[in-house]
Amino acid sequence: MSGVLVVIPARWAASRFPGKLLADLGGEPLIVRTCERAAAMATADRVLVAVDDERLYAAVTAAGYEAVMTGEHACGTDRVGEAAAASDAEIVVNLQGDEPLLDPVDMDRTVHALHEDGEADIATLAHPFVDEQEWRDPSAVKVVSDDWHHALYFTRAPVPGAHPGGEGDAWRLARRHVGIYAYRREALARFLALAPHPLEKREGLEQLRGLAAGLTYAVRPSRRRGRGVDTPEDMERVRALWHEQ
Repeated sequence: MSGVLVVIPARWAASRFPGKLLADLGGEPLIVRTCERAAAMATADRVLVAVDDERLYAAVTAAGYEAVMTGEHACGTDRVGEAAAASDAEIVVNLQGDEPLLDPVDMDRTVHALHEDGEADIATLAHPFVDEQEWRDPSAVKVVSDDWHHALYFTRAPVPGAHPGGEGDAWRLARRHVGIYAYRREALARFLALAPHPLEKREGLEQLRGLAAGLTYAVRPSRRRGRGVDTPEDMERVRALWHEQ
């Protein structure tokens, strides 16, 4: 086995913004812009988009990228697992299709983390919060890590909390999680064999399934802030940032 496979799970029926992956971003669909970022990774041997809709398949292949139709899945990682099943790649990267602003160098860091950290099963990214308001936003996922840069917990809640009389800058102790994961092949297989965990259901965060089962997440700093797209308003913000690049 060898190589790094990047899989971009792409679902049409996003709850808050159906069809968002075909929204225009600088003259190309959003999903194509994400493909461009993935293809620019130094570590990627292959980029594959796992889609559930013919419209997404057509857009991706028309732009010259590889796509595969997948079945119905409860979460993006399940879709990645189906797409990666025929590959013998040692590392599988799960890159969200609505992250067109991620820096390829940052994405490479997740792969490098698995080479550098023998204890890590999965690697991901995070960056500091801008301010306390962003930290309190439930759509901004928080991660807190130990001294070895391994995740202790992921949550939508503003953590860590402060005891009465404690310091008022708790938001500086957490970081905002970026939705990219590099899996060792065996770790992905283990994750896919797990049932959804009560913590995962409570928070709406599938990474808690792996964390609760004892999988180790290496958390690396991203040089640039990612900006995912969940709503039409997010899309407008991404368009503004795209044109500032």
